[in-house]
Amino acid sequence: VAGSPKEAALLDAFGHSQAAREVYGCDFFRWKKKFPQKASFEQMRRYQESESIHAVHKEDKSLKSGMTVAMTQVFESKFKMLLEAGAFRSLCMHLAERSDTVQNIDLMAVAGFCRNCLAKWLVLEARKLATTIRGVCQNNFTEEEEELLLALDDFGYEEAAEIVYGCRYEDWKEAHQRKATDEQIARFNGSASIHAKHDKKLLESNVDGSESNVEAKPRTMAVQQPSKRSPQKSSSSPWTPKVKSPQPSDVCCEDVDTPQSNASTRVPFTRNGGTPKTFRPPPPPRIDLSLKIGILTVSDRAAAGEYETGDLSGPAVEQSLASNMGKLNSRRSQSDGTTAMINFVAKAIVPDEIEDIKAQLLSWCGKDGGGSGMDIIFTTGGTGFSSRDVTPEATLQVIERECSGLMSFVATECASIQPLAALSRGTAGICGRTIIANLPGNPNGVGQCLDILVPLLLHAVKDLKHGDD
Repeated sequence: VAGSPKEAALLDAFGHSQAAREVYGCDFFRWKKKFPQKASFEQMRRYQESESIHAVHKEDKSLKSGMTVAMTQVFESKFKMLLEAGAFRSLCMHLAERSDTVQNIDLMAVAGFCRNCLAKWLVLEARKLATTIRGVCQNNFTEEEEELLLALDDFGYEEAAEIVYGCRYEDWKEAHQRKATDEQIARFNGSASIHAKHDKKLLESNVDGSESNVEAKPRTMAVQQPSKRSPQKSSSSPWTPKVKSPQPSDVCCEDVDTPQSNASTRVPFTRNGGTPKTFRPPPPPRIDLSLKIGILTVSDRAAAGEYETGDLSGPAVEQSLASNMGKLNSRRSQSDGTTAMINFVAKAIVPDEIEDIKAQLLSWCGKDGGGSGMDIIFTTGGTGFSSRDVTPEATLQVIERECSGLMSFVATECASIQPLAALSRGTAGICGRTIIANLPGNPNGVGQCLDILVPLLLHAVKDLKHGDD
């Protein structure tokens, strides 16, 4: 993002006080003075009972700021929107990891919005952006602007929900949504005054171009989905006109024209292709795990910025991890009060060069003197048979102990879905207290591999972190 030392210094100076001002709309202490309500006993009880799902933030000097007024002005013009987009992605990931413990009806009762509201606001921003482009261009569009307008007009709730949930909304409901209790319904009804309201007309895809002055034509431009942690597509492309599914109502926890699911049994869902039927994941380890994850995309073209859509495989890893962590935590027994959470994710893109790959891996393993390393590093890309596919070779030069059977097992299981999975040369191993695993570069293949790897690697991390206790 930062293209110069001055811009990098600007981002380094941005701290908690500026961030809080963006969130609260004013200085945090002024907000507290304006809204000094004391927490009730019931609020404190619910807060303490929900401690296991609270976000954890590192308390250190990096959260403090030193931004001057002049720096703030430059920040507003260059970086504010990028940071807001990143915060939105973090919020979606936070909610995805807590899909079973935080229901939409609970979010509505406490905050007045839920995951569906986030999706609707995404659609609203698409409509606003399309209106702005039309106003600026005054019906005199370049070909690129025409393609962008068509994509924005076609963008509807169904696509936005897939960005927020990390999967199809119907799949999420089947896997995670439970029948509301009487207490949840009572809290929901009692909080009606703070519920978000949405214009349903804006949620519909403008595929007919009824509000557009651009002639409809087939779309060829690839549009990056701004916060989608996985680019895995459902059976129909997000940018292809389709039959509209029922839109969620303003209540957000119900669908218009369709009854709310009453299924109380949580059924694990599968994404494109699904998890191999022969694989039965082990139960998660009965221990609290706070994980630091590194995601390294290895690709000449992605490193050079040649993809119109940007890197897709890295976000696919992040989304699949969040989904799998949520599913694994949901499988814990009632007596198991432990949980596994991802509390830090580092991402980088390097070209298909052994030395570049090694340097990043060693840095994330804590071998460059920069402190403790990641718990797990996932590389994606460079595992095929091309002369430029050197990720396994670079990994073997970094790891101290090879886990030769792990990726062979994954490739064998995935080959039952996609025979070409057997051609992956990916390896895995241990460097210090960090596990490194090579994933393919195909986003769909990433999801299939992680469905198998994540349940196994949690036990491996437990052994590395606590095996000597």
